[in-house]
Formats: sequence, C-alpha cells, structure tokens
Amino acid sequence: MPYSRNYPDTVAEVLREGKKYKADTLRAVKNLRRSKAWRGTLEEQQEKIKTLHQELCSIYNLRTVLEFIGHNGTEEDSGSSRFDSSIDKIYLSGRISVVTYLHEFAHARGMDERKACIWSINLFRRIFPNSYARCTHDSHMLRRAS
Repeated sequence: MPYSRNYPDTVAEVLREGKKYKADTLRAVKNLRRSKAWRGTLEEQQEKIKTLHQELCSIYNLRTVLEFIGHNGTEEDSGSSRFDSSIDKIYLSGRISVVTYLHEFAHARGMDERKACIWSINLFRRIFPNSYARCTHDSHMLRRAS
C-alpha cells in the first residue's frame, strides 16, 4: 500500500484506550498544555510549538527542522502541513494545530499515515481531552468545531 494511501477511514478506527507513550513525551506535551498553546500572538503560539519540538527531538534523538509557512493570521486550516523526509523537515501551514504538529512529528519518527494518526490523535486526546471533545471528525482528521 503506498505511503500516502495508508490513511485510516475514520478517527474512530485509530482510537486506542491506554495507548503507551514515553513518560518524557507525556511531560513535554503536558508542558505545552500548561503554556496555553492556542493563546497569545501568532509568534507566541509558534514559540510554544517550537519549544515542544525541541523537547520531542531531544527525547527521540532527532534533528528534524521545523518551519512555519503560510501563517498570516487567517483561519486557514493546517491541511497542507507536511513532513519532507528527504531533508528531515516539518512544514506547518495554516492556523496553529497541535494535533497536526504531532502527526507530522510522528512522520519524522518514521511512522506511516495510519501509525501517525494513531500516535498523534491518541496523544492529543489524552493530554487535551476538552479540546478533543470539541473537535469534529472529518474522515481520519480532527477539526476544530466552528
């Protein structure tokens, strides 16, 4: 199955009760939650994600670069974010999305689409349960409710 075709059909099929994560990973994402990831200026929000990125890279011994592109304060979704394995770089586009960042970081760790969805969605649901509860499901993606 081609890499790009390995998406799950629904969010429900990737939910895993009791999914295991490294303690340091949980701590790093909890630190992001405490920082109020969605509050502040665009630059402040980006700094919060960069801090998480540095922590996760340290935990997983990665040197992945993170770049924000196309952020202009609009409500554009983050759907064109991506990980480029040829240069080990995550591009985050559109509005700041924690779950999108976690998904792309999972790719940097070598996960395919299905595994990246499992890792990112369950981690987001565990650390941000209230935000997760307010999301709508669109195929394999979480969307912020309007």
